[in-house]
Amino acid sequence: MNSLSLINAIPVFLLILARLTSFLVTMPIFSYRTIPAPVKIGLAAVLALLVDVTLFENQAVPLDGRFVLLILKEVLVGLTMGFVAGIITYAVQLAGAFIDMQMGFAIANVISPESGVPTPLTGQFLYVLQLLFFLGVNAHHMLINGILSSFQLIPLNSLGIAFNSGNTAEFVAQITAQMFLIAAQLAMPIVGCLFLVDIAVGLVARTVPQVNVFVVGLPLKVLAGFAVMLVVFPSLIGLFRIIFESMTSIFNNFMHLLGS
Repeated sequence: MNSLSLINAIPVFLLILARLTSFLVTMPIFSYRTIPAPVKIGLAAVLALLVDVTLFENQAVPLDGRFVLLILKEVLVGLTMGFVAGIITYAVQLAGAFIDMQMGFAIANVISPESGVPTPLTGQFLYVLQLLFFLGVNAHHMLINGILSSFQLIPLNSLGIAFNSGNTAEFVAQITAQMFLIAAQLAMPIVGCLFLVDIAVGLVARTVPQVNVFVVGLPLKVLAGFAVMLVVFPSLIGLFRIIFESMTSIFNNFMHLLGS
């Protein structure tokens, strides 16, 4: 490769790097603060180099005023694609918040080392299980493969993306509604059983007024919640699989929507 072709390849490489870096900033696992920034940048640079030499070897993008807009477009595409890929996984933390509200753990939040924000106890536990399943089935390879495929659907040298249409906002709203639905499905068995425990404690309080329900009720709900969690844990694997299958279809549909 001569010096002229190398100079022409630098703008294309920068565009690819902008999309991949912004995607790694928001996608699950790679966006966490526990992963050092040099690792993220190095991974994005290696992937950008591979994409550049395989898909855009003979393509050139001029360095002009339009190049700045292309950089901004690539950053926006990468951020939104990572956010859309990860939004469905937040259903587990939302389900944990529902469970903690019923078990009485809502006031005992912990600081998540991944995001640095307070998260519910049960939600963080379920989220760690989800991440282990996520890595076990190589779902992170699926996301990286998806962002690499996006370069064929969303061209680098084009500013035409579908952010200005109402279809994109409607699609994100549907994903958010699906996240709440999955969270309700995850939390419903435990929340339902704890609701029955509340009814039983209320009946005891009415029939035996001498019993202090505030002393008996809270430990009983905690024990019942843990017991039900042990029973429903095997079914969580199936729900995790549904989450990742939904993530695949959502990610693919969003790429086609942006490239339309």
